[in-house]
Amino acid sequence: MIVGDILDKKLIDESISKVEYVYHFAAIADIKEAKDNPIESARFNIIGTLNILDACKEFNIKRIVFSSSIYVYSNHGSFYRTTKQSCELFIENYLEEFNLNYTILRYGSLYGTRANNFNFISNIIKQALLDKEIIRKGDGQEIRDYINVIDAAKSSVDILSKEYLNQHVMITGTQTRKVHEVLEMVKEMLNNEIKITYDKKNYEGHYQLTPYSFRPKVALKITSKNHL
Repeated sequence: MIVGDILDKKLIDESISKVEYVYHFAAIADIKEAKDNPIESARFNIIGTLNILDACKEFNIKRIVFSSSIYVYSNHGSFYRTTKQSCELFIENYLEEFNLNYTILRYGSLYGTRANNFNFISNIIKQALLDKEIIRKGDGQEIRDYINVIDAAKSSVDILSKEYLNQHVMITGTQTRKVHEVLEMVKEMLNNEIKITYDKKNYEGHYQLTPYSFRPKVALKITSKNHL
């Protein structure tokens, strides 16, 4: 493991020059953080990705595997969504212009060990254990496809087969649940000694059932009436 900054072009070049495949999972991934810091989000998510793509091209990498997001389909996700859409387009361009192969991954709702501080499952467990109350933004009717991070990691290796060359791949599990079902499950595990509160007023509008709501906006057309 190399701990470093994807804006450090020298470090990126040194690291990628030694390998055949590149997994690019580094990003500002918290939607709120991206929303609050659009310039930083663009720097890390887009420019950082371009640094990696350029090194992959220079050192003839066999394939780059990019962790995108199901929010690329959505009207939600703010600047996080925008940066991921941009990265996908740049990756596709690098195939067209420089013949750099790719696989773009979009994950379902991950849970498991080493979860970050904005992971849903990790957060509700912490709330339940420490506060004896889980506060959920929304009404709990949202449906998610949950997948354990270990299973996701195995699938992320399986996609190196030729079948997934230059493809966009959804990686999800078989555990489809409504959010309120997951909360009730945690409550039962803790002897029904916790409180569940739904905060509908401050709900920022993450997708309810499916993220597949994004449609490119159709441009208006103006035909000039002026003639030379």
